[in-house]
Amino acid sequence: MADVIVVGAGHNGLTCAAYLARAGVRVVVVEARDTVGGCASTVDAIGARVNICNCDHTMVLASGIVEELGLAKHGLTYLDVDPVEVAIGWGDEPAFVQYRSVDRTVAGLPATIAAAYRRYVDATLPLARLVLAAAAAPPSLRSLLRLAAPRTAAQLLSWRRRSLLDVLGEFGLPTWIQSAFATTGPGVWGVSPAAPGTGMAAAGPVVRHLVGVGRPAGGSGALPDALAAVVSASGGSIRTASPVAELVVEGRAVRGVRLADGTQLAAPAVVCAVDPRTVLVDWLPPSLRRGTWPSRDGYESKVDAVVAAPPAFRALSTVDIVPHMATTVVSPPPAAMVAGPASAVSDPPMFLVNVPSVRDPAMRPPGGGHLLSLEVLWTPYGLTGGWAGSAEPRRWLTRLASLAEPGFLDGVGAWRAMTPVDYERDFGLTRGYAPSFSGGPLSALLGRRRELTRYRTAVGGLFLTGAGTFPGAGVWGASGRNTAHAVLTALGRATYPSGS
Repeated sequence: MADVIVVGAGHNGLTCAAYLARAGVRVVVVEARDTVGGCASTVDAIGARVNICNCDHTMVLASGIVEELGLAKHGLTYLDVDPVEVAIGWGDEPAFVQYRSVDRTVAGLPATIAAAYRRYVDATLPLARLVLAAAAAPPSLRSLLRLAAPRTAAQLLSWRRRSLLDVLGEFGLPTWIQSAFATTGPGVWGVSPAAPGTGMAAAGPVVRHLVGVGRPAGGSGALPDALAAVVSASGGSIRTASPVAELVVEGRAVRGVRLADGTQLAAPAVVCAVDPRTVLVDWLPPSLRRGTWPSRDGYESKVDAVVAAPPAFRALSTVDIVPHMATTVVSPPPAAMVAGPASAVSDPPMFLVNVPSVRDPAMRPPGGGHLLSLEVLWTPYGLTGGWAGSAEPRRWLTRLASLAEPGFLDGVGAWRAMTPVDYERDFGLTRGYAPSFSGGPLSALLGRRRELTRYRTAVGGLFLTGAGTFPGAGVWGASGRNTAHAVLTALGRATYPSGS
């Protein structure tokens, strides 16, 4: 019998399992898909190696897991990406180029805007450092008081109530910079940057200055592959093609899981690295279900294409950078970033354009050319007329081509679209929705929704991890690391074994 079963082999589930296995815990990971990695994986499609989601990694570089788990020994190599982001608009807005260096970023801005940008960075740095430090351990009010100076704590309290546009406008940042930050913040979350409670997103761009951006050589999936190798090398086992149907519970304590084929796996502790709603509503007996969990729709789609050459954006023709070394964010004005009809694609769209084969030759299609990744934000699950046979995905490529020099569409070869319906079918994301903890650091530190912030549920031996728990979505791994700490503490074991 295992000591712990981890359900879900995404990067958080594998991170948790790796720490547990290295601490001598007998771990079994069960995964519904045939391969590990979840939305952080890299798969074979359209005659190339394709990342399921955008391949930029930032937060994981600050989480400690790469060093502590010795992932380099298991094939993980990060390639630096600088500039860390490039942004353009749908009109005649200037391009915005963000480097890891604040000075270099400021040097590329007009003088008046450069001063505003530096004020913004200087004011936000303490909060960005707090976000990184707060995610490094299970949160508590004591940790907030230890980590935050009074002024930073007051800033946290203020910004968590305000909108992102309100916060950014306070520093005098122009709308074309606000648009870029709104897309990679609230836009990715599926909410308007004018919504109260989005103000903390102002820390995200500054975190890129602190941490930088990296991409695993060979694709995003190199990270979960390395984590899986640590699990196996440390005595743990991984069982793929094993979807879970329900938890096995006796009284108020978990006793294992029952797979869809009827197989029962026993363990006194279970860590679920899936949507918390699935665990607490679908997998528990009715008498133990807790809280209200409204269902939500997905809001993102992705096009992957083999192209003869990347799009040559006209807005970047006078900018001195290597095109497509970084992700290019294409944003409408902030006022246009409002939720449209639930059955229609947002227009003008928000795009995240990535050509991973520019920075990483290993991602080049074997037949030549480049690999294009186009993420499209705010695409509905229930599209009018349905996604089957829809002209929308092809229209996104046409819209992208309108920003580039002529000839881009002529070079588009094999391509595919992943819509919310596809993410539901292939990755178990109900209605295409990828859960993300959205309470913010203060809610976590105060212990609101304790099962999402402390990782332990009211059911004995049942733990939660993943993007739906603190600190949230993105390739981070902090939730998996923190959950391992919670499990090891419950088992009376030493925590956070370091790598060498």
